[in-house]
Amino acid sequence: MIRLQTYAAFSLLATTSAVYYAFSSREQFYPAMVYLSSSKICFVLLLNTGLVAMCTTWQLVKRIFLGTLREAEVEQLNEQSWREVVEILFAVTIFRQDFSVAFLAMVAALLLVKALHWLAQKRVDYIETTPSVPMLSHIRIVSFMVFLLAVDCIFLSRSLMPLIKNREASVAIFFSFE
Repeated sequence: MIRLQTYAAFSLLATTSAVYYAFSSREQFYPAMVYLSSSKICFVLLLNTGLVAMCTTWQLVKRIFLGTLREAEVEQLNEQSWREVVEILFAVTIFRQDFSVAFLAMVAALLLVKALHWLAQKRVDYIETTPSVPMLSHIRIVSFMVFLLAVDCIFLSRSLMPLIKNREASVAIFFSFE
């Protein structure tokens, strides 16, 4: 299986070359941006770079706050992820008119944050049942939970603002409740 570093390096190289080509052949900002957003290959490369950024963020947050995952945490993560993906796919059918790239990015970010919450819950359960846990583990899990609280507040405010501004039901309700 290809490693994340290799995949990220090739993805960034391809995206950088596409952006360089767009700016060198168009010479102005607006035509280059129109080319990047209208060319299907460039659009897929940019989306792929966003996916790589999300995977890298996942690995970084996991390494900083949790270290290596235990087997039970990985098993629970895999099990709950499939259930959540199916649930979100059902919810997507309700909001077909709001389906866009921004919506897909929010769904991916929602899955990432939910997975981090599951890992935090599993790690807290492990710390509660283990008799001797180092103080560093307590500090890491508390700081992780504070980090997750901040991320939740940011996502809640970002999903409630369009709801309050437009005063109509939309996909913002789904993200607010999740």
